[in-house]
Order: sequence, then C-alpha cells, then structure tokens
Amino acid sequence: MKRNRIAKNGEFRRLLKQAFAINQRPLPWAKALAAGISSGLPVLIGVLLGQLQYGLIAGLGGLAFLYMFNEPYALRSKKIFFAALGLAFSAGLGVLLLQQPILAAAAVGLIGALAVFIFGAYQFTGPTAIFFVLVFLINNNMTDNPALFLLHGFLVFLGGMLSWLMAMWAFPFKPHAAEAKAVKQGYMALTALAESAGSAEFYEVRQHAWSTLKSAETALSNASAKWTRSNRLVQLTLLHAQATSVYAEIIKRGDRYSAVSKETVENLRLIASSVEASGKKSFAAAPRLQTETGDALTESTRKAYDILTGQRDKRTRDTELKAEPFKAVFANAFNKHSMVFFAAIRFGVVLAFAAFVAHFLPIAPSYWVPLSAAAVMSGATILSTFNRSLQRSAGTIVGIVVAAVILSFQPDGLFIALMIFALTALTELAIVLNYAVAAFFITPNALMIAESTSQIGDLSYFASARIVDVLIGSAIGLIGVLLIGRRRASTLLPPLMSKTLRSQQRFMSLLFSPYSPDIEAQPIEQKKMRTNLSNLKLVLDTAQGELPQRPPNLALLQQVFFASEQLAFLLENAAQKDRLALSPVQLGQLHLFFEMMANALEGNWPFAEHVIPEIPGFPEIEQELAALQETVRMSTRKIELHEQDETLE
Repeated sequence: MKRNRIAKNGEFRRLLKQAFAINQRPLPWAKALAAGISSGLPVLIGVLLGQLQYGLIAGLGGLAFLYMFNEPYALRSKKIFFAALGLAFSAGLGVLLLQQPILAAAAVGLIGALAVFIFGAYQFTGPTAIFFVLVFLINNNMTDNPALFLLHGFLVFLGGMLSWLMAMWAFPFKPHAAEAKAVKQGYMALTALAESAGSAEFYEVRQHAWSTLKSAETALSNASAKWTRSNRLVQLTLLHAQATSVYAEIIKRGDRYSAVSKETVENLRLIASSVEASGKKSFAAAPRLQTETGDALTESTRKAYDILTGQRDKRTRDTELKAEPFKAVFANAFNKHSMVFFAAIRFGVVLAFAAFVAHFLPIAPSYWVPLSAAAVMSGATILSTFNRSLQRSAGTIVGIVVAAVILSFQPDGLFIALMIFALTALTELAIVLNYAVAAFFITPNALMIAESTSQIGDLSYFASARIVDVLIGSAIGLIGVLLIGRRRASTLLPPLMSKTLRSQQRFMSLLFSPYSPDIEAQPIEQKKMRTNLSNLKLVLDTAQGELPQRPPNLALLQQVFFASEQLAFLLENAAQKDRLALSPVQLGQLHLFFEMMANALEGNWPFAEHVIPEIPGFPEIEQELAALQETVRMSTRKIELHEQDETLE
C-alpha cells in the first residue's frame, strides 16, 4: 500500500513538472507580428471610425490567423478561409440565441463537437474548437439585440479575411517553401539513415526517417490545387517519390551487418542541401555520380539528382500527389469505433453541460465556465487534458488579475487596440513555450475584447468572479474527460491491431495469389489496409496520453505498429513490380501466420514463432515479416507487467 502511494505521489510530481516545463523552441516572431496585426488592426480601424465595439467584433475574426502553421499555401488558403467562415457563423449564432440560454448551451456544444470532428478527421494541429467557442460566447454576451446577428457575423468575417491576407501575402515570393522544406527534411533523414546502416541505432533512425517521409508526403498532397500547380511542385513531388525509392533500397541492406558507402551518404547530404536552392543560381556541389555502378542504391540516388538538376521531365502532371477526398475523410472518421467521432461527441456533451451549469450560476456573465471547459478539453489526450487544466488555471488566474487592473482604469480605444495587438502577438510567442504562459496573455486579451465597453465597479469582485468561473469550468472539463471513456483507446487497441493485420494478410494474398484474382480487388484491399493503419496510429497516439500511463506496454505495441506500417510500404512497392505466385501451401502458411498474430494480440495470448513462407524476389518482405513476428512476440510476453499496472490503478 505504502509503495503504491509513493509511486502515485511520484507520478503526480512528474506530471506537475511536465505541465509547467518550458519548451526549448525557436520563437515565431514573424507569425506573432502578423497575428497581432490581424487582431489589432480591425480594432484600430473601429477606433478611427468612432465605432470601438464594431472594431472589437471584427478583431475576433483575426483569431482565424491562429489556425495557420507552416503548411502549403493551398491548404493554408482553404483552412484560414473556412476558419473565418466558421468564426463568422459562431458570432452570428451567438447573437441570434442570446435570449435562448438552453438553445445557446446546445449550440455551443454542437459548434465545439463539429470543430473537434473536422480537425480530428483531417488530423490538423492547432487550437481546434477553442476560438469558435470563444467567439460564440463573447457575441452571446456582447449585445441585447438578436437582430444584429448578420452584422456581427459580417464584421467577424471581414476580420477573418484580413487574417487570410496576412497568411497568404508571401505566396508570390515563396509559393512552395513549405513543400521544399519538407522534402529537404526527408533527404536529411535519409542521410542519417544511410549513416546508421550497419549499426545498432539503425532501427530507431529508420522510424524517424519514415515519419519524416510521411510528413513530406502529407505536405505535398495538401499542396495540390489548380492555382498552385507548377513545374517546381511537380519536381518536388518527383523528388519525394525518389526519396521513397532510396529509402526502400537502404532498408534492404541497412541491417546491422551491411553498411552504406560513405560516398552514397555524402551524395544524399549534398542533394538535401540543394533542394531549397533548386532553380536558383546558387547551387550546392554536384554529387559524384559520374560512373555507372549497377548498384540499385547508387542508381536511385543518381535519379534523385537528375530530377533536382532538371535532367528529367518535370511536366508530368500525373505525378502530383492529391489529398484524400473529403467524403472519404469524413467516412473514415464517422463511425462508432472512431476515436475522432467519440472525442467530438464527448467534447460537445461536456461543453454543453458546462454552458448549462453557467446559466444557473449567480455570477453574470459566466461564459468563462464553458470557455475554460473547452480550453481544458482541447488537449489531445487525457494526459494533455490534465496538463491543460493545471496550465489553464494557473495562467488564467494571473491573467485575470492583470486584465482587471488594466480595465479598472477605463482605457481609451487606442490603448485597447494596442493592447490587443501586443497580447495576441505575445500569445503566439508564448504558446510554443508553455500553455500556462500563453494563458497569461490569452485571458487579458479575451477580457479586453469582451469587457472593454463595460463598467467595472468592484475590482476584487470582478477578478474573483472570473477566477471562480475558470476553476469551475476547468473542473467540469477535466472531470468530463476522466469520466467519459478515459481508457477507450486502450480498449480499442487489441481489436484494431488484429483488424489491421488481417487486412494486410488479405492484401498480400491478393498480390501473390496463383489464381489471377480480380485486379479491382487489390486497390480496395490496399485502401482498407491504409485506413486501418491510419486509425491504429490515432488510437495509439491517444492511448499514450491516457492516465495512468503504461509506457512499457505501449512502447512495444508502437513497435508492432511500425513493423506493420513498414510491411504495408513494402507490399505497396511489390504491387508495382512483377511477382511470382505463391503455392497454395505457402498461402496457407501466410494466412495462419497472420491469423495467429492477430489472435495473440486480440486475446493478449503468448505467441510462439511460426513458419514464414519464402517470398520469391522479395527478401525484404520476408525480413519485415520476421520483424513483425518478433515485435508481436515481445508485446504479448509482457502479460505480467500489464497485470502489475492494473494493480497500481
């Protein structure tokens, strides 16, 4: 008992330290300045026109800029536009329902759920629902005339369009900067992978390289649009495709007993340093690829350099990667077993409950209750939600006191505009350090917008009322997340892993079947395999943040996932090549091999090694099957540790 109590106290101290740790990251000065202009300029225009309140409303549209990250302009354009549209809709609906508190509580829950679902389905990073909720709640308390809902929505949309301009101004000068950076990082990761070949660190470096290549693929697929198509984009896409070929060649030989030549490593490094300079007069030195060697890795590197220097056709439009259609994205996320769908429903229900509770509190206006609940629940996992509750409470309490002091002096419009500019910019700088620091600036910023036209009488009452709201809202958000499905991801892991392995078995059987199966079935099974892997990754990421944590068990399951992902990559490569068919006996062995692994994971049973059939012409697939088998065996061997963790709960 005493040992368990000591362990829990140590865990709590570790979580506290983690919640308030300062991240060592470069500060985004340019983005902070642009964010400040997006929120502060509309307020300044309103002051100059003698309409401070209208300027404050339009300034809320500037929050759309906070959804911008280092992403392709094609994606950035759509994301900021629809964020502005969503903020405008939230503002208008907030005004329309200002005399309907029950409907308003339901509406704010629906807005939050929709935002969480959309951001989760597309796996976008960023503030998700928090600013849509903020705009709805502020407008729901800013006026007493529901007929002004169109005006409020229009003003917020105008502010959002200013954010769009601030986000897109550099497009004519660097139209593909994000994509070029992603491809460059891919080749840098390949360089590190080639250097590690033949060493014990190879497997770990391989995971990082694969993750970097997947990020580059996502960036390039999001860059596809009619107005962004160019030879440069096609060139970057071809470079990425060649990077995957180089990756495939490295992992064929990159075990602990086979190193990659120093010349190849140097060539990859030179290509990486030249990606962003392509098309300019300044160019890195040419890789030393003058002679034919017949080596597949050397030839793959040569092709990459030929693409970079324009020696290969860059006008092949069918090489452009395209993002998955939105219907398919939502179809994958909209089912009862989806973590995205579950998180959206939970967010909406808890947020609506917080708004309903706030309506009956004696403190008015009490919109900080649902707003605090939304901020706490914006954490992607239970662990991050717990951290957010601590950060939100600490940062907001300090921020409220500061805002109350400022507002007690009844500042004029110009000072308010400057403060909103400064606080928004400081929020962008602080958010990369720690959310608690950011909350110190977010809170007075929101209060400046919402309360600057109000009269604050009792300073201590104002501050204490807002602090009580924040504490109540944070508690509701944290309790809601802890009570509703806090271990759902862990519950979904075994069946989803088994489902993924079985989909890989079906796809592999189609590839190597001697019975000439329907060609149309291969892309269908391939898509199912990709979907299962994508869902499994999301569930794994969520499970890693659940409380209590189980890092040993989850680390092993993460290795199973990586081996499955690598197998999928090799199978998709094999689908593009000529293949020899497997015999019925070999196909039977393959089916039993996958089925036994799936059963072991699903039932958490011990797993013994099984026969891996020979795959003619594809020894790398055999190696990956062996690696997958080993990771499954290790993960199912940890039953004792799993049961020990259960007792600690």
